[in-house]
Amino acid sequence: MLPGTAAAQEGEDLPRIFLEKKVYSDTAGGKQSFFETHTVEKGETLWKILERNEPLTPDRYAERLKEFRRANPKVADPSRLTPGQQLLVPSGARPEERDDGRTIGYTVKRGDSLSEILSSGGVPRRHWKKHLDAIQEINPSVTDVDRIIAGKTLRLPTDRYFTEAEKAMAAAEPPEPVAPVQSAVPPKGPEVPPAPALTRDVPPGPGQDALASGKPEAELLVPKPVSPAASVVETGKATSAEEVIIPSGRSPYRGLLSDLFLAIGEKWIDRGTMYLPLPSGGEAALQLSDFPVVRFSGGTEALIDFRGGIPPRVADAISAQWKSLRVVSLADAGGAGDRIDRILRVSGYHSVKEGIFRPVVMGETVTVALPARWVIQRTEDSLLSGDLVLLKEVPEKPDPELLAVLRYARRVGLRVLPYADDPKAMEGFLVGVGEEASAGGIPVALAVPKTGGLPAVDFGLSFLGIAAKAGERLRVGGGGDAFRLVVSPERLFEVGGKKYVVDTGKMSPAVRSILRESGYAIFPAGKDASGREIFQRLLKAAGIGSEERKEYLLTGGAKSGYEVRVTGAFLSLSGPSGGAGRRIVLVGRKIHSATRALLGDMGVEIVER
Repeated sequence: MLPGTAAAQEGEDLPRIFLEKKVYSDTAGGKQSFFETHTVEKGETLWKILERNEPLTPDRYAERLKEFRRANPKVADPSRLTPGQQLLVPSGARPEERDDGRTIGYTVKRGDSLSEILSSGGVPRRHWKKHLDAIQEINPSVTDVDRIIAGKTLRLPTDRYFTEAEKAMAAAEPPEPVAPVQSAVPPKGPEVPPAPALTRDVPPGPGQDALASGKPEAELLVPKPVSPAASVVETGKATSAEEVIIPSGRSPYRGLLSDLFLAIGEKWIDRGTMYLPLPSGGEAALQLSDFPVVRFSGGTEALIDFRGGIPPRVADAISAQWKSLRVVSLADAGGAGDRIDRILRVSGYHSVKEGIFRPVVMGETVTVALPARWVIQRTEDSLLSGDLVLLKEVPEKPDPELLAVLRYARRVGLRVLPYADDPKAMEGFLVGVGEEASAGGIPVALAVPKTGGLPAVDFGLSFLGIAAKAGERLRVGGGGDAFRLVVSPERLFEVGGKKYVVDTGKMSPAVRSILRESGYAIFPAGKDASGREIFQRLLKAAGIGSEERKEYLLTGGAKSGYEVRVTGAFLSLSGPSGGAGRRIVLVGRKIHSATRALLGDMGVEIVER
């Protein structure tokens, strides 16, 4: 999971988290790469770190080095690593390459050249340079366009690749500079120094920081006393008149916005008065109780204008004078989502992406897709620090399964802030996720023993609820009571109308034959059989069928706001008389404790086989 950039292509996937190995995936430029966190130890070099995941050759090292530099832009010299340093390193995990519309796969044949490949694909000669540059960008192993290796699969760019690249470049162009507001009165004496500090005399409230006081060199006019009822006062104008704007009524969604940005970790300042010197020589005095400020961790500040109370010329002058302060007008905004979006646009966060149609996906065998209105990475180090934030709109009273998914996301380290919107009241609130639904906590990990023998038999019988006897003495004999034989089997159980005697390899063929003639079935459980094989034979003996399913939608869907999909063998067991049955899924790999808790909340037992 690698941070995106402001100019990221719209078609790129959002981060995917592989819980069992703490491996993150990133899709950029039509190519998916995998990274994992690593803490540098004493004596380690980048070559040694990368060689742990896969064998290295000079060409492969050059390819991985390029990926490493993209994932760790702050590492100036990869040859000088410091013990304790946190890195994102290319993982040994590699995805199956797939045609995603932006690139297609081509397996190089003996005698091929890139020019011949492009020509056979209908690419005009005048476009070869552009395509060759793109091939090198998409395939780091291609360091020389005149040298390609037979048998290697290359990713070739399509028209969509270039179209999306052009859109991304256009979106990244800087906006036109804002022209400064001209004063109606010619300035006297020396010019006022640009961008002085924003306020003075602002007492901090409990748990809040005061805005910084004005710099000594700032030429601040002493304002007239501000009426407590006045929200905005502009003073020092050529005329003696004062302009006073008082927003009427309460501010829509104020409670939700303050709670939400405080929960993200930003500062919400709504006490005191802010004095803003204007280029005209006057200053605007704003009551922060009516025009609160959101101070973001990156240094940007958003001045919230709920009712359009700040005159446009004053707002333009503020934006032109202070580059870190942005006036966010919510006068014509819609519901909660529109208001949050307008504030996020000026936040200065490293990445703010839409997460409805390209949701964050967690897990592999059990995958959880959690669409969210916004996926936020506050800084470029958000992934290393675990600071990934999802803002998700949910019903006022979410259903139990959605709450279970939200708790799951919290357990795996994602910060999900669910909020509810009440359009009629024009307000909203953060929704509590609550504690774990099951009083028993996280279910114990269940795994079929790898080796056979009695432990595998006992596990299977206990899990399936089949009663077993140990130390039972069986009296069996030949025809006509010619003799009597006493046998003490290691385990004896009855299922499906048959009586089974467990043999771990200690019985002689003659004893097994006598037991069969006496009506018993032999259940071999020697150590040469695997635990999985024994478990499957117990299922067959009990008449319990299982169905293999891949990415089966266990619960949720597009309208539910989440999806839980499972790959494994599904089976059902009848419960106690009058009780609910048991839903069980057998999976082929180790499962994260958060995944077991999630399925436990949904009434599904999971077994590693």
